[in-house]
Amino acid sequence: MTLAARIVTDSTAVFLQSGHFAESVIYYPHRFGTAATPRTISAVVTRNQVATFSPDEQIVPEFEVRVANNSTTGISSEELNTGGDMIKLAVRIGETATKRSVQLLVEHDEGMLVLTCR
Repeated sequence: MTLAARIVTDSTAVFLQSGHFAESVIYYPHRFGTAATPRTISAVVTRNQVATFSPDEQIVPEFEVRVANNSTTGISSEELNTGGDMIKLAVRIGETATKRSVQLLVEHDEGMLVLTCR
C-alpha cells in the first residue's frame, strides 16, 4: 500500500469516526432533473466564531466541513454542486440542526473535501 493510499484510509478511519472527531450530518445533493436522496454522512465541522454579513445585513454563521471524498460515506468531488447542495448541521453542538448551503470547495485531495457552508 502506498503512503498516499494509507493516508486516505487513515483519514476516514480516524478523523471521520463519531467517537473521535466527527459528527453525523445530512447531505442534500442538488441535481437538476433527477431525484437526489439525502444521506447521513460523517463530517468534522469547525464552527467559526467570526460571522459574515449577507447583503441584507444579517449575521450568517460560517462552517468549515471536512468529509470523505467518497460518494457513499461522504461527498465525492465529482458530485459536489457548490451553491446547490446543502448540509444539515447545528450552529452549536446540542442545538437543532438546520440546512446550510455549500458555498465553496476550499480544498480537496483523494481522501477528503474541505467545504465552506453558510
